[in-house]
Amino acid sequence: MFKFNIFAAAITGLTVNAAVIPALAEDFPTGPIEVINNSKPGGGSDIFLRFATEQTAEILDTSFIHLSKTGGVATNALKYVAGKPADGQTLFLVNAGTALTMMRGKGGIEREDITPLVRGTVEAEYVVVQADRFADAAAFVEFAKSNSIKQAGTKVGGNAHVNALIMRNAIGMDQQVYVPFEKSGEIVINLINGNVDVALLNYDEFASQAKAGQVEALAVLMPERSPNAPDIPTGYEVGIPVEVPNVRGIGVRAGTPEDVIQKLEEALLASMNSEGFVNYLKGAGQDTSSIAGREVFSEQFERMYQGYQSVATDLMGG
Repeated sequence: MFKFNIFAAAITGLTVNAAVIPALAEDFPTGPIEVINNSKPGGGSDIFLRFATEQTAEILDTSFIHLSKTGGVATNALKYVAGKPADGQTLFLVNAGTALTMMRGKGGIEREDITPLVRGTVEAEYVVVQADRFADAAAFVEFAKSNSIKQAGTKVGGNAHVNALIMRNAIGMDQQVYVPFEKSGEIVINLINGNVDVALLNYDEFASQAKAGQVEALAVLMPERSPNAPDIPTGYEVGIPVEVPNVRGIGVRAGTPEDVIQKLEEALLASMNSEGFVNYLKGAGQDTSSIAGREVFSEQFERMYQGYQSVATDLMGG
């Protein structure tokens, strides 16, 4: 126990008073901790979870069992979690798929049934258009308010579609036509050729074509500018007041004892501030600003969930 708190404090900068150590869950964990992924083994989310928890097993003096429960976006993963007690022995991926699945009333778990515990990655979405198509973001916004706009994305009903609807409502883009593609590469090609007008993409998906002068980003849909492209304004600066990042984090069942939650949060933050996870972030074009604890991540996830709720009728055809 003492080893855990000192290690966490050294890595995260958290102040841990030795006098409060006995107040934490002395008997936790009681065995291996399960980590539930909602997508395929070896995919991006599975890799994230493994890097994020790499040091946690040593810190908590236990082992981790990684399980992938695929199907229905996050439906099968959340159904599995719903059958587990709120004791901290089961952790699970929290991302856009989690929010979408709960919003649709699937998975047997509602928003109040989960506690977003730690955030590990944040991929900002950029408003990307054909190079020189619009003078600036303000010109795009004015055009979009009174003209038909073909907005490219991936599958209908998925995260990209939801984000497009949220942006539509924020701008007043009443003539938006959503055009789904299989992959981001197809989206970029169709932007370059002028077949579609706009797309929301993360930095790596369009950076090469932007450097070649084929496409350009008008805004980043985050509260603050991105370190990847500090010259690109935020949507809030240019009349697109939207925050729609792709985030990956880890959650626990609501009702888990507070001292267990605190112990898990400190251990996971320590693990994610270790060299291995920081290098993983660098490889994904991110830095340690992506890492956040329960308070920050819970607030962000709530904003995401409410944003999805705001377009639920359009999304589900109700």
